[in-house]
Amino acid sequence: MLRFFSFLTLMMLIMLQSIHAREEKGDIEVVAKRLHSTKATVEASEGVIVYYQDSVIKASRASFDKQTKKLVLEGPIEMIGYQGSKEQTDRLEIQTETGEVRFEKLFMMTQNDVWLFAEQAHRKEGNYTLAQSMLSSCDINDPIWKIFFSRSQYDADAHYMKVYDAKVYLWDIPVFYTPYLAFSTHKERSSGLLFPLVGYSSKEGFVYEQPVFWAISDSMDLEVNPQTRTHRSNGTYATFRFADSANSFGQLRAGYFKDHTYAFSNDHLEHYGAEFLYDADGFFDKKLPYGFKDGLYINATYLNDIDYLNLQKSSLEHFGLLPLQESRVNYYLLNNDYYMGLNSKYFIDTRKESNVDTLQVLPSAQWHKYLDYFISKNLVYSVDAHINNLYRREGATLSQAEFKIPLEWTQSFFDDYLKFSLGESIYYSKFFFGNGSYEYDSFEYYSNIHKVKFFSDLTKKYDGFTHVLQPSLTYSRPGNVQQEPVTFDFLSEVQKSLFSIGLPEEYYDLSMGQYFYDNQMNLLFFDRLSQKYYLNRSYKLADISNELQYNWKSWQFYNDLVYSFEFDRIRESSSRILVNEEDYHFSIGHSFRQKLPDDIIDITVANDINFDFAYNINKRVNLNGGITYNLDHTYDTQWRAGVSYNRDCWSVVTSVAEEITPRPTGYTKDNVFYVQFNFRPFGVVGSGQSDEGAFK
Repeated sequence: MLRFFSFLTLMMLIMLQSIHAREEKGDIEVVAKRLHSTKATVEASEGVIVYYQDSVIKASRASFDKQTKKLVLEGPIEMIGYQGSKEQTDRLEIQTETGEVRFEKLFMMTQNDVWLFAEQAHRKEGNYTLAQSMLSSCDINDPIWKIFFSRSQYDADAHYMKVYDAKVYLWDIPVFYTPYLAFSTHKERSSGLLFPLVGYSSKEGFVYEQPVFWAISDSMDLEVNPQTRTHRSNGTYATFRFADSANSFGQLRAGYFKDHTYAFSNDHLEHYGAEFLYDADGFFDKKLPYGFKDGLYINATYLNDIDYLNLQKSSLEHFGLLPLQESRVNYYLLNNDYYMGLNSKYFIDTRKESNVDTLQVLPSAQWHKYLDYFISKNLVYSVDAHINNLYRREGATLSQAEFKIPLEWTQSFFDDYLKFSLGESIYYSKFFFGNGSYEYDSFEYYSNIHKVKFFSDLTKKYDGFTHVLQPSLTYSRPGNVQQEPVTFDFLSEVQKSLFSIGLPEEYYDLSMGQYFYDNQMNLLFFDRLSQKYYLNRSYKLADISNELQYNWKSWQFYNDLVYSFEFDRIRESSSRILVNEEDYHFSIGHSFRQKLPDDIIDITVANDINFDFAYNINKRVNLNGGITYNLDHTYDTQWRAGVSYNRDCWSVVTSVAEEITPRPTGYTKDNVFYVQFNFRPFGVVGSGQSDEGAFK
């Protein structure tokens, strides 16, 4: 609704400016079939056309008083002027000396097909007054929606509009009323009340949020959002936004809400937190030496439980509504040869009473030398170095320094039909353990790996299509491996839980990629296959993976499959059929992931069918919906269904859905109803209702 009235005010400003542009002092030229002039007056009739400033005015009669400098036109009057607007009025008076203008029964239409009818309009010394008015963009004879104002005032110098008794009608049914609205029509923001959020939930009761906006300066503002939920209690959120340079912006939000009784948690009556988001491309304004550029990204969240995020009308950018909340601070410095980064991660597990034993990355530093030639163009190398620090107040900690250098020499044979490469990868890492007593408080690891690779990139054009084939065979063999002072297996379980070294193994890796293109080089089909064979494992064959996609007209068929030979099971699979037509589109897919005995870490298992569709019954009516059905746990199913209706000047969208909302002790399933009206070209008026949880 705020967007609706903001755009409404802008359109009214354009209309008033169209008057203002023609009120500047200047010559008046009158053309008519009949023209009568005296010392005091000029009168014209029959086909009167008046050229005044940027306007062309057509009237039945016109008179100009040379002494008072008053131009009077009588109707019907038609005007074409500023920004292509068109006006009609019964009577128009222009005091050319003072710029004062009076209209009677003014009808005005803009280039956006928005029209306004006012009984009277008046301008004096930069102040405009419109009497009872009606505005719409629908058919003039029978507008589907319209807005009535009892009166309105506009201060051109202050760029400020005041509207009184505004009523929005659908057909002849009133849908919204406000006794008073005030807006700044200037491009600069202004302080005041924003449009409130109103809703109802069976669990939370009547929901009301009234934003208060303070435009501190051109580069910063503050929005305070007090709210009440009658079945819960009251709370307040505040958001401070700023832009400290042309290439950066930031947002700081803090909030507090206290429940009367425990709503969705047995642990917290109070829900509070703070968030800080900052993104700067070029953090230091001064030009850095050697062509370096830098940037800073901060996305930090502090909260006591997940309901701090659920109670917000609109959330800042974060990493998901998950029980484990993550904060990041990243700074980078790079040029064409080098990359340097300093990164930190901080985690808050809302399921815990305390996070003193939660591992944090404080910090991680990286230095990287991009791929470059060494001696000849056939020999390339890169360098990558890391320093990592895993910290927590209680429990084992780890500091690590690692260093990796890959080198590769490549040569082609048989007119580039066959390519051959030799590679050597050198890796070194040192680990230091802290915050505890250990038999070995450090660990050192070194390895180098030899690689031989045969590969090719073949392209052949046929009648109607082009085929690209990319086969490769890689042999990898460990070189020297050193572990000091003992091997990894002899470290304590606490130490081994902090890291893994991934001992190199001897294997063959066979991969095949092929692509088919039509004559316009549109991708028709691709298939990528990869299989590793380990020589020293009890079970030689690793998982085989295959990804393919086939495009046929508006259809798309896709599958990505990983199969374990060892356990004779599919580890994971993703399949999708997608259709995109002019009047409809739909997609159906299946996502599968299961935990096998060799999965060391916890993984998210999945077995879901996903279906989405949209269908245009005609140019006005559209149906849409979707469902995510869990084949293993039907209670995790989510669905939505909606319909939209479009006319030239308005549209409505409505939908119902069942959603899963995270809570401090799990989640709740919310049935949500949503309605949105769109009054073209102004904006939207929307509302929603949930019978299970928070207002949406």
